[in-house]
Amino acid sequence: MFYMVGVVLFSLFGVLMGLIASRNLIKRISNNDYNVVRVLNRIEKFDIPIGFLGILVGVWNIFSPNFGFKVGIPGADLTIFGALIPASLVALSGFVLVAHFILQYVNISVEDKQKVISLTDEYSDVVGVATVIFSFLHLVTYQTVLL
Repeated sequence: MFYMVGVVLFSLFGVLMGLIASRNLIKRISNNDYNVVRVLNRIEKFDIPIGFLGILVGVWNIFSPNFGFKVGIPGADLTIFGALIPASLVALSGFVLVAHFILQYVNISVEDKQKVISLTDEYSDVVGVATVIFSFLHLVTYQTVLL
């Protein structure tokens, strides 16, 4: 029972991370509705702490012990096989949110920084939608391997 609470919280966090990461898509779908843009702009102020929290939660869930899904095969009871895809996508969504901040402190060329920024801007919607989908699938099918 306790494991199910963790699955629900992680899945809801993943859905939230995916929606925040795909904010440009949400704005386009809503035709830049004033209320939607206002809410997303207010959330954007907290991108750095939310992004680092997403990275932390994603990495934690990749390597955390598994309390629910037991297959009886040595090594297969690790969460690495149980929540690999949603946890990786949550961590990737977190990175998408903090990429601009991290690149301020990384010593690489300006061209490489621009490449990383353009990649995160280009694929943030895809990462966000994938995070929402796989987090929802993780909630519905939490005892399925890799989801």
